Amino acid sequence: MNTKFKDFLKKDYVKSGIICFTIAFLSFIYFVVKGEGFFVLTNDFNDQQIPFTIGLHNALLDSGITGFSWDIDLGTSTMDGFSFYELGSPFFWISMLFPANAFPYIVAWLFMLKFSFAGVFSCLYLRRFVNDSKWAVMGSVLYAFSGYSLVNLLFYHFHDAICFFPLLLIGLERYKEKKDYKFFIFTIFLNCFINYFFFVGEVVFLVIYYLCRFVSKDIKTMVLDAVKCVVCGILGVGMAAFVFIPNIIFISGNPRTGEFSGIISMLTTDVQNYLYILKALLIPGETLTEISAVKSQSFASHGFYLPMVGLGLVLAYIISRKKDWLSKILIYCLVASFIPLLSDLFYMYSAAQMRWWYMLTLMAALATVKMFEEPDVKAIGAGSVIYLALIVVLAVAANHLDMIYNPKRFYILVAVAIFGAVLTYLYAALLKDGYRVVFTSLIVFSVVLMTATIHIYRTCAWMDYKDYKMRFEAAVQTELPSSQYRLNDTMNLTSMVAHVAGFSNQSSTDTNSIRDFEDLFDYYAQVTAIPKNDIPGLAELLAGKYFYAFDPSVGVLIKELPTSYKTMYLMERGACPIGFAADSYITEDELRKLDVTQRAIALLDSVVVDKAGTTDELYTQVTSDLPEKKAEDIDFETSVSDYVVEHTYGSVLGFEKDGHGMKCVTAYDKDTYVYFSVPYDTGWTATVDGEKTDIIVSGGMMLIKVPAGNHNVEFSYITPGLKLGTLVSVLCWMLFLVFTFALRNDKIYT
Repeated sequence: MNTKFKDFLKKDYVKSGIICFTIAFLSFIYFVVKGEGFFVLTNDFNDQQIPFTIGLHNALLDSGITGFSWDIDLGTSTMDGFSFYELGSPFFWISMLFPANAFPYIVAWLFMLKFSFAGVFSCLYLRRFVNDSKWAVMGSVLYAFSGYSLVNLLFYHFHDAICFFPLLLIGLERYKEKKDYKFFIFTIFLNCFINYFFFVGEVVFLVIYYLCRFVSKDIKTMVLDAVKCVVCGILGVGMAAFVFIPNIIFISGNPRTGEFSGIISMLTTDVQNYLYILKALLIPGETLTEISAVKSQSFASHGFYLPMVGLGLVLAYIISRKKDWLSKILIYCLVASFIPLLSDLFYMYSAAQMRWWYMLTLMAALATVKMFEEPDVKAIGAGSVIYLALIVVLAVAANHLDMIYNPKRFYILVAVAIFGAVLTYLYAALLKDGYRVVFTSLIVFSVVLMTATIHIYRTCAWMDYKDYKMRFEAAVQTELPSSQYRLNDTMNLTSMVAHVAGFSNQSSTDTNSIRDFEDLFDYYAQVTAIPKNDIPGLAELLAGKYFYAFDPSVGVLIKELPTSYKTMYLMERGACPIGFAADSYITEDELRKLDVTQRAIALLDSVVVDKAGTTDELYTQVTSDLPEKKAEDIDFETSVSDYVVEHTYGSVLGFEKDGHGMKCVTAYDKDTYVYFSVPYDTGWTATVDGEKTDIIVSGGMMLIKVPAGNHNVEFSYITPGLKLGTLVSVLCWMLFLVFTFALRNDKIYT
């Protein structure tokens, strides 16, 4: 073997990468083989992570990052819809080397890479604080396979933040040590680009880290230094502005964005939440879909447990080094975990849900390996006793409050935590030169815990593996005969794998105007869309013509879709086209007078126009041109199928759509308003024969006026804020490159 390669393999961070990859490989490989390469878990992983990666892949091939994805719910900006998920992920861009629908076959291997790089980058950070880098290798395993990483297997894209966060701290450390501005700026850019949501939390943590680690009595120097850090931050964020600015514009109108509810109300929470936080800190993390105690299910990211060692040595470190900067950070984070006012600050009060705990686990891993390297036997004993006592308190309290839902699993986890705590005490306090034994035990714990987590996630899936794969295989074969209709199927998997417009119903980041449309039906949910088939006429209004069936006799057969398990059939039934003529209007106030079950039929009868969402000029124009319908005027004797026939006759012609927008031809015998069941946002521009025309917002959807005769109508889409963001990014990159190359001299670093 080449000497240089041997030397490379001996490097601490390379060892970390190899070891973490091996642990992940041993944990995943059984399930990969069992699935014949096709890897799934459950819930959000199956419903969002797999289809969203495929959907993003297809959207980028269609129109790049500037366009519109028809696959997300009723349609959403590619940038807005996918940035929170994977647009900035280096691992996603690796997946682009493969066909889009190959993702379920490579996702497990990409997961292994994520764990590997989490090990590499955390090792590079941790080795700065230990005398022997072997402890940094151990700490990297503690970080990469913490309870946070395991419970969040469900959220594949969270692991990008876990991977690259240590680089941000390394950037700050290098800036402080060597005045290495450029590396610090680049790490800010990288983390901001990878995921804007997690980046916000990382910035808050970076401020806490700076204040605890680099606080100085020389106020003038510290303020000047802080200003320099802020300037670096602005430049780094500016370099990522082509992603950051559009997404800030988007989330500013998203109802999921939190609101500060007041200091007093956020100082405390209820007993159940306190106990749940304590549970997550003390014992191995559990699958979010099936929890054994305190809560039966929760999709918040409460996971912390460091494999084998738990919290014992962290407490020991705090006891022995109370005034140390790391102790201050740990104390702050642990206290903040129990106070919503401090915890939710990490994500600007948008329900942090402990999604910042990966930062805490890195600090805890550092404290743990420092205690292993320089053991304080008395402190280790005290920390271990406190840790064990807290576990007992947890078990007694959960039992007393009748909050144990799976006693067998809960007490197994309690036993694992106790066994690990005792073992850790023996290793740290009594065993000299026992690094290999300790590390081997840690690896075994990591493999067992991760394998068990994957297994439980897979066994509590809401959809059987075979059913999921069957739908995947059917979707791969799906093509819709007409682009002016949608697939009436609520699974993200089917519409995104088939790459067709559909009714997908699981997204945190669909177009904000979809929420406005759903509000017409008194519906709001943070992630799931309104069930289109539960309200009479709604699926028909929204062009849901095509659907899947196992029985070809339930509709008009379009195509047989043979799969590995059963034959599925693509069917069709009556539905309105995406674009059709409207001949009357109803106000939102009048619409709300009707029962929710009648409102979709009312919208089949008349488009909704509301003064609050329309300029005075447009509102006056529409209400002058179209007759108004009151709630009592709606003809409920007319069947949904009759409305479908009417709107099919009033359809636009030659309808085509892609990632850049949609176009069609109109041929009405008089001036006509045309309703498009496509969500509006400010990125849309409409033209008639090349001349710009006004878009009227109709309950979140779009309405335009076209003159009589034959006309070419075109809607073009570009993500709001993208032009400004790109301009800012170009300017900031130019500044960065000038700073890095043109002004490269010793003065910069002094």
